[in-house]
Amino acid sequence: MKPSQYCRNLCRQSKSNFVYAFRFLPNERRRALEAFYAFCTTVDAAVDCHDDKNEARELLLYWHREVANMYAGRPEHPVAAALAPSLTTFHVPRHYLDDIISGCEMDLDQTSYHAFPELEDYCYRVASCVGLVCLYIFGLTPNEQNLKTAIALGKALQLTNILRDIVHDHQLGRVYLPQEDFTRTGVTMADLVNGTNRYGTKELLTLEIRRARNFFAESFAGFPEDRKERRRWMAPLLIGKVYEQLLDRIEADPLAVMRERVTVSRWEKLKIIGRTVGGLYGFSPPL
Repeated sequence: MKPSQYCRNLCRQSKSNFVYAFRFLPNERRRALEAFYAFCTTVDAAVDCHDDKNEARELLLYWHREVANMYAGRPEHPVAAALAPSLTTFHVPRHYLDDIISGCEMDLDQTSYHAFPELEDYCYRVASCVGLVCLYIFGLTPNEQNLKTAIALGKALQLTNILRDIVHDHQLGRVYLPQEDFTRTGVTMADLVNGTNRYGTKELLTLEIRRARNFFAESFAGFPEDRKERRRWMAPLLIGKVYEQLLDRIEADPLAVMRERVTVSRWEKLKIIGRTVGGLYGFSPPL
């Protein structure tokens, strides 16, 4: 199987919101995004799919070496073989890929976060750096404003994921919500799991929702106002709008994340795509 097909298959098997945005990219950029998505998924699975931390650590070391191999032109893994040419074509800085791996390594060494700045650093590595790589693949100029926009959007997406996945992450032994926020609201993890102290729990979740909202607002404010230039941001704008809808669902009933996995349906995603694309091409008010 060709490396590109291997990556495409990984994308097709995924139900990730990111995959919807790939369809609107030119072929070369879409193939690059598929390979990069496969890289992120494979690196993430090295941690989440291995109970043995030593084995997981070895796999992450392997991927650090494979990043070096990609930039040296001698990749071994099929995902690396598919991604390597795009890193050169789109001039993607190597340190972003190493930061993504380092972010995954944090899940091996750290199961909780004392204060929000620590969590924000984690979000930067595992999500903002993904956005920064995408910035280059999308062909967007890596100027100060665009970098800030990509970083803010990554943090917004990751905080939304954290809110949605509280129960699942706790089952893996991880608590991402800062311990300072538990103390401030008088909530314990037992309260979250057992459904006690509902008022405090809602206050805690609302605090994190507000932080995610602020990052969404910062990122959307950074998108260009000119409609033609804004079209170049179509893929990240689609991703942002889908995740903003997910955050809307969580905000409407914050305690729902403790009962079920809150999602955005395929039909809702298609409506968001229609509104966003329509706005970008003048068929509906710009978003």
